[in-house]
Amino acid sequence: MRNIKALILKRANVRPVLPALLLFVAAVAVAAEAGYNALPLSTGVYVIQAKGNNILVSAGDDGVVLVDAGDERIADKVLASVKTLSSKPIRFVIDTHVHGDHAGGNALFQKFAPVIAHHNVRTRMMGDGDDKAPPAAWPLITFDSEMVLHLNGEEIRVLKVPAGHTDGDAVVFFKNANVVHMGDVYMSPAVSFGAKQSGGSMLGLIASLEFVIPLIPADAKIVPGHGAIASRADMERGLDVLKAMKEVVEDAIRGGKTMDQLVAEKPFDKWKSEVPAWMSSMDGYVKNFYRELTAKK
Repeated sequence: MRNIKALILKRANVRPVLPALLLFVAAVAVAAEAGYNALPLSTGVYVIQAKGNNILVSAGDDGVVLVDAGDERIADKVLASVKTLSSKPIRFVIDTHVHGDHAGGNALFQKFAPVIAHHNVRTRMMGDGDDKAPPAAWPLITFDSEMVLHLNGEEIRVLKVPAGHTDGDAVVFFKNANVVHMGDVYMSPAVSFGAKQSGGSMLGLIASLEFVIPLIPADAKIVPGHGAIASRADMERGLDVLKAMKEVVEDAIRGGKTMDQLVAEKPFDKWKSEVPAWMSSMDGYVKNFYRELTAKK
């Protein structure tokens, strides 16, 4: 950082430019301290990629809107990154779902603005299960099916989708920017998973994607809960993979195979490149599909 500042000062021969350049240096310094870069997706819309999570930021004349607060342990760094984008107040934070790596920062951000989430998110945070959270993190505003915010010249649509990754999944559409934050209903490169302990399922994930994909413009930028920025075509490929997985398990069940026999065959390994790299094994996908499909009978 010292070298950058020295270079700017050396080349800044016009005195009126110097304050602006020094402000730029200060902003870069804050961003470096925060450790998270903000990638512009459209005018006034950015994604902060923090510890593998994608946090969306709308920054404009009306203030700042965040989609997801990130993990509690990194919330202060996310806040520092947000401050490099805008000096305006934070107006709202939207939770895409209940998991701590997405909503753990609620307690910090709710000191500045209310958190919005589906009512199942608040219910799970208030309970005694795996998703329990301190009261300061509980969303102050909840909704049932959908709500719309009109800020920064944007129509921000928060839509509840069928229980897939969790039973409180919300997808957030930025209409004018043509950006959609999917939460963990979709993860790059193609396939997410259903978190049973949070009301999710593999079959529900298929239903969720079937519901939401037709609502997304073909040229929209897709922000997954984790991974690289994607497209609707990537999501469609992910849905195709999930359906193919389901078909493999259905065929095995009809053939009389036990779950252990099917797992031993490693039938999903051919799709290893379609799931997040941190998924060490495909066995869990096989087991979850098998349990869900046999439970239906």
